[in-house]
Amino acid sequence: MWSWFTFFLLLHILTAVAAFGPTYAFPVIAKFAKRDPKNAHLATEIIHTIHTRVTIPSAVVMPFLGLALIYLGHFDLWKSEWLIIGIVLYIVAFFYSVLVLRKDEIAMLRMLERMPAPTGGAPVAGAGGPPPELLALGRRLDLGGMLVTVLLTAIIVLMVWRPGSCQGVC
Repeated sequence: MWSWFTFFLLLHILTAVAAFGPTYAFPVIAKFAKRDPKNAHLATEIIHTIHTRVTIPSAVVMPFLGLALIYLGHFDLWKSEWLIIGIVLYIVAFFYSVLVLRKDEIAMLRMLERMPAPTGGAPVAGAGGPPPELLALGRRLDLGGMLVTVLLTAIIVLMVWRPGSCQGVC
């Protein structure tokens, strides 16, 4: 049977897939840059573009759809610990992603644009590889991406499992 709750639930799920599905591929994309420095700028540009044009806009819509679900589903927000925990984790993941990861992606792109393009063939004698600042920023992006992935996975588990909730199960 069709209902507004079902409609908003479908929108919420599709928006979540659009927003966060691609982020699970970021480590795979980043490996191309780690394997071959010639791919570093392109890989970072792809990640940054997906992050700013797909993930963040979709992530802005998510809370509004979630609030509609809370209202339409008659959830008692203050008695649904799983919901409160999920909302808090979402807020942390969202602001970390927007305020820290996005800034670090831009810094990485600027660093890569200032570096000379890597050449093929044997390494030049005395060449030490990428600058330490670039490597440190790459590690920071890796760790930040892992943090957001863990938070999003925890949110997904909470939203599907809904511990303590009897909605449709009891």
